[in-house]
Amino acid sequence: MRVLVSSLRRSVMLVTVASVAAAQAPSPDPRVGLKPGVTDAGEAIWNLKLLSATPPSEKFKQGINSDIAFRGSDVIQGNFNGYQIWDISNPSRPTLKLGNFCPASQSDVSTYKNLLFVSSEGTTGRIDCGAEGVKEPISKDRILGIRIFDITDLAHPKNVANVQTCRGSHTHTVVVDPNDRDNVYVYISGSSPIRPNEELPGCNARTDPTSSRFFIEVIKVPLAHPEQAAVVSAPEIFKDLPHVTTHGLAPEDKAEIDAARARGAFIVSFLGQEEALPTEFANAMLDSIVKARGGTGKPTGADSAALRKALPAMIDEPGAVALDEHDLGPLRDVHQVAEGELLLSHGRGHGRRPPSSVRGERRGRIRTSGTSPGRPG
Repeated sequence: MRVLVSSLRRSVMLVTVASVAAAQAPSPDPRVGLKPGVTDAGEAIWNLKLLSATPPSEKFKQGINSDIAFRGSDVIQGNFNGYQIWDISNPSRPTLKLGNFCPASQSDVSTYKNLLFVSSEGTTGRIDCGAEGVKEPISKDRILGIRIFDITDLAHPKNVANVQTCRGSHTHTVVVDPNDRDNVYVYISGSSPIRPNEELPGCNARTDPTSSRFFIEVIKVPLAHPEQAAVVSAPEIFKDLPHVTTHGLAPEDKAEIDAARARGAFIVSFLGQEEALPTEFANAMLDSIVKARGGTGKPTGADSAALRKALPAMIDEPGAVALDEHDLGPLRDVHQVAEGELLLSHGRGHGRRPPSSVRGERRGRIRTSGTSPGRPG
């Protein structure tokens, strides 16, 4: 019997694989018409047998699951709120060994021997794993890069290093050099906004070929002293790529955007492709503006106008309307919402649809049309 482990948005799922040769795809497709839901969504299964679907522990219920890694009969499940460790020695009844609450999207995980690597690219992630986030535009408390844990004692991981990078780590790959037995290497690619040079020297937000947008970062981890892990190279693998045209939006997507525009939703544009800003993100930004000015109740038309003015600077596209700190004023908290909450989301397939700038390179001009549904102004 082969057991497969899948990390869904809200659970860890274990299934067994049946014989491919003995099974035929069902017809009609049972996936058509499945009801939506978070923990009670409709299910369709073929050529597999569901053994268990285990919900997350309390602090991870509102987070989104990311990647999974393995160590013996244990599964390490990444989550935007940190990671959980499950004992799946009995696949029909997984048990939770540890939930390490340590927010910093998206917490992709990998293991090598006694080391656990965890990606971090949310601009509100803290080195100390605090839940309060980072509100300051420049802060020594922020973590964007790779967390390294010693998991010799899997029930008591030790954070031995935090390697900072210019755009964080959306995902990473662990690489072993057969000619170098003393080190392991972690290749990372980040999609967070480029950090100010004042926060991390060497980061370059310019638009020339030396920009931090065009390179990945390679971290060297000495196995005997992982606390000495550091970035050792930054290959500029993206700087000479030709511009790629896209096929554009499908008619269904265009109709959806037109409907959103008609009801007054914020419309996001990235590289000429439009999408409606999810209501929960627009509402969170507007609510932050209200709180920042010391107000209560629903946002006003002036709040919506302030958000429209601030959005391009939040996305930080070269050539977008630039606002300095004086212009932003009380909107600094909103900036954190845009970079921390908006950029946390995965995109399609998770029940909400962030703008193209979130799903792709995450640096695009935002323009707005009207206000979010149900909001004045």
